[in-house]
Amino acid sequence: MALHGKISRRRLLTGTAAAAAIGPASVFAASSASAANGRLIPAGKMGTITFTQRDVPSRVGIAASAALGVAPTMGYLGGPNFPHDPTDLGPLVPLPGGWLELFDYLAGLGFRQIEFAGYGQNAANPGGAAPNPAPGGVTTPESRAAYLAYARTLRGFLDDFDLEAIGNHGFIPSTWPGPNSPGGAMTPADYDRFQTELEFASILGMPYMGTGNDPTNANDRNIEPWTIAGEKWEALNEISMRSCIQLYPHNHSPAYNFLQDGPMVTVTQDRVTGAPIAPTVVRGESGKRLMQHYLDITSRKCVVELDVYWSHVAQHQWRWRYDWDGNRVEDIFDPTRQVARQTKRYALFHAKDGDSTGEPLGVGNGYTFIPFGDPRSDIDFEHFYRNIGAKGFHNSNYEQDNAPGGSADPGQSLRHSAISAAGMKGLRG
Repeated sequence: MALHGKISRRRLLTGTAAAAAIGPASVFAASSASAANGRLIPAGKMGTITFTQRDVPSRVGIAASAALGVAPTMGYLGGPNFPHDPTDLGPLVPLPGGWLELFDYLAGLGFRQIEFAGYGQNAANPGGAAPNPAPGGVTTPESRAAYLAYARTLRGFLDDFDLEAIGNHGFIPSTWPGPNSPGGAMTPADYDRFQTELEFASILGMPYMGTGNDPTNANDRNIEPWTIAGEKWEALNEISMRSCIQLYPHNHSPAYNFLQDGPMVTVTQDRVTGAPIAPTVVRGESGKRLMQHYLDITSRKCVVELDVYWSHVAQHQWRWRYDWDGNRVEDIFDPTRQVARQTKRYALFHAKDGDSTGEPLGVGNGYTFIPFGDPRSDIDFEHFYRNIGAKGFHNSNYEQDNAPGGSADPGQSLRHSAISAAGMKGLRG
């Protein structure tokens, strides 16, 4: 198959399954009353992170299966009433595999932005395997050239379907130019690898480049390592901005726990239940959240990706702190307010939806993963997007950690992507 010979969506998805997957009829579609308010996630800002569909690049696709003379992976992409009826699985059909076929499918659903969670795919698919940019930790001229050639192939695939690479979860060096870097400087190996990754991102056209992690270990809530993290990300952004790319960390719930920034104090109440405990010495907390400290000590070029689901988990989990006098204080996190106070620092979102577990406040995560816009949702995305300001600025990437269905249901991540695309289109306000 020629790389730019566009796979027919009819052939790729097989008849009615294709129409169902990309059709407008959906339980998640906006009503005529809400439609007048306009989309809260603009068409050009509707994306997905490929961690959601991570099973697709790794399998042999339809075209590659035909070329190899092997049977393709078969699964369900939805019948004539899908996604209005998510249980209408439709006929068993060949499933897309590899980047080219995944991009074709996602573009057909209305996604316009792609956030990569790694660049690898099954070597049998068009474009082949992703080369290692730094074999043995060393970037060589040969490894760099092969890696960047692969970037140009991926860029061609994206362009075939009018998709934009918005960012990635990838390499962030562990050293940097700064006094608190290990060794007091950036290592040559880190610099070479970082520059190669920036070149790769530039070829893809990425305005942002990131990681799936916090700026530093969020399980250490002391102010000192978070202050050093600010130095690190400020220095790395100085380098990346020469390529017109902003670096971003990604947040899970621990990043919105309370910063330990006060004196040592003695506490006598359990943080969650308030029940009496034996006198215990802990570090006091002013009420500032870890991520807020990072934002306060870095410049505006240091942007962040907020995972909306995990920010609501943080609201469920981190509700009580010990103040500088050792008192137990209720202090509830508000994800919407957190973004609104510095909305353009939050350039990207993971638009991840959740169903409440009913767990007591402070116990467990409080939510489970579901497709975006699922009727079970207990996250008020309409309120969130309507009140964060800078409407149309943010880049929203659908993510669902449990989307892949494994060997039992290999089409599930693609069906959930179709459901979520309809949900994102239908969010109005």
